[in-house]
Amino acid sequence: MKMFEVVTVVTTAGEFVGKFAGETEKGISLTDPRMLIRNSDNTGMGFAKGIAVSGKDYPTEVDFHTGGIVFVTQTNEPVEKAYLEFVSGIVLP
Repeated sequence: MKMFEVVTVVTTAGEFVGKFAGETEKGISLTDPRMLIRNSDNTGMGFAKGIAVSGKDYPTEVDFHTGGIVFVTQTNEPVEKAYLEFVSGIVLP
């Protein structure tokens, strides 16, 4: 993974998208992490304001510990574009 590449982290608690910020023997760090959620009418998905219902809104960095990670993969282009628009507020062409 390259620094600041948008990646998807699937954990035992859910699926998260963020920019890769580093890796240690304990896990990985993401900047601007967001939890993927279903929209209210269950016809699509969106991004939560953070990574936990009771957690801080719009966290800037979070560490995911190896024990909870199922896998990490590149994020597909449509989700990456939607994520970048969500975290930046800039609509991409």
